[in-house]
Amino acid sequence: MSELDNISKEIEKTQVIILAGGRAKRMGQIDKPKALLELNGTTLIDYTIDLLKNCGFKDFKLLIGYKHDEIEKHLGDGSSHGVKITYSVEPETIKGRAKAMKYALMNKKIDKAKRALVCFPDDVFTDRKLPIKLLLQHLHGVEEKKALVTVLFVSGTSYPFGVAEMDADMFVTNFIEKPFIHKYTSTGQYILEPEVFERIEKKIDLNAKESPELEHNILPALAAERRVQGMVISSSVWYSINTTKEHEAAEKAITKKI
Repeated sequence: MSELDNISKEIEKTQVIILAGGRAKRMGQIDKPKALLELNGTTLIDYTIDLLKNCGFKDFKLLIGYKHDEIEKHLGDGSSHGVKITYSVEPETIKGRAKAMKYALMNKKIDKAKRALVCFPDDVFTDRKLPIKLLLQHLHGVEEKKALVTVLFVSGTSYPFGVAEMDADMFVTNFIEKPFIHKYTSTGQYILEPEVFERIEKKIDLNAKESPELEHNILPALAAERRVQGMVISSSVWYSINTTKEHEAAEKAITKKI
């Protein structure tokens, strides 16, 4: 069997979990699911599915909530994209990504025996082969380092505010507008081995008042056990869409890549 055949088989054994339950409130469109915002005429969810489908991924689990019927109507069963889509529709009482995943696991919408590539439609990547690169990095970590999770980071990101440098007497010596901060920044995309689902089921309480996130409730414990590895990419290929300005920047970047 060739190396290409091996990669294809690993892609087939990987489900894609897209957390698409958010609303576009910070974008000034509170009546619309964020996943249906458009990027140069293509919705964010279509862009995400097409990028992954073109890398060979075909098994999609969509975790949706706010105005879920609009997303279901838009995508249907996924056949228009050449993929299979399974929906997990969480009630309004389910808040937080970890609860959304626990709810989907309880309702057998996620395959507990299958590794998962987890992503969000409002994180846009211009590297069209990135999902394959991430999977290869993950497989290496699982085999060589016994990793259970691979998190995709950028090497740094632009701080959205102006900052100042001051001397010991509190006199300002310099102003820096929106500096680039050299800190590993999570892009919100990662790959999980099936063992992680067991931890989510055990540790996440759907009745808890707080809205838990995997980064707070699951990943730190795994990191302490040295089971979480990272993959670092250039910040130039990642666009997180949370504001109108970020949306405009992503549109310009995508246009240049076409």
